[in-house]
Amino acid sequence: MQLIKNLWQYKELFYFLSLRDLKVRYRQAILGIAWALISPIVLAIVFWFIFGLFLKIHSGPTPYLLLIFTRLTFWNFFSQTVSSSATSVTSNSNLVLKSYFPREILVFSPIVVRLVDLASSFIVLILLMVFYKIGISFNVLWIIPILLLEVLLISAFALIFSSLNVYFKDVSAFLPLLMTAWLFATPIIYSIEKIPQQYQKILFLNPMTGIVEGIKSSLLLKSPPDFLPLSFSLVITIALFLIGYVLFKKLEKNFADVI
Repeated sequence: MQLIKNLWQYKELFYFLSLRDLKVRYRQAILGIAWALISPIVLAIVFWFIFGLFLKIHSGPTPYLLLIFTRLTFWNFFSQTVSSSATSVTSNSNLVLKSYFPREILVFSPIVVRLVDLASSFIVLILLMVFYKIGISFNVLWIIPILLLEVLLISAFALIFSSLNVYFKDVSAFLPLLMTAWLFATPIIYSIEKIPQQYQKILFLNPMTGIVEGIKSSLLLKSPPDFLPLSFSLVITIALFLIGYVLFKKLEKNFADVI
């Protein structure tokens, strides 16, 4: 595939951009790393307080705080990476104007930074599992392909939004609203089992549904993921990635003229 060939051919530039973004984000190391951890922790506590303590939302055998933090960890990875990637082309306009290289490299470098954030949050997640005495099984290995699927989904939306943002600057301003609405359309604070069965397949059209449900099953329930929502996520993600890549390459031709 041309994309993989481009990334390999320009791997030094990809490495440089990723390292630069990491240095910028963690220039003040303590604050940078702390904020990556504080954001999901605070949000999880707020949701736990409102929905777990007051509204008494049932979370099955898994403690609600652990469940909500697990889901938010992987949701934040998705939403924050897509949001930061949306401005990756416009924020590097000097590079776009001065030299030629495959512009998609700009889109993918923020993913590396957010993977570091994800790793930091995952450490807290493991500590929470130890606190609640939740063991692991070999099914935890399902996290690897599920995480790869999430990275592919992130790449799809990053390609779409970053290319559109060059032409329509309001795209990046619109994304926080979209991500907030998307959060509540994903089984993060509620369990999909509580949704009437005839409506569950509507939620399956949200590719993040299969991902967060798969993470919950393999990590917390120690069972294989439900392959029905995961298959929906896989098919939709592949379709979105192909659409995003074609759209990006089509719009890329005029980036230097309109940026």
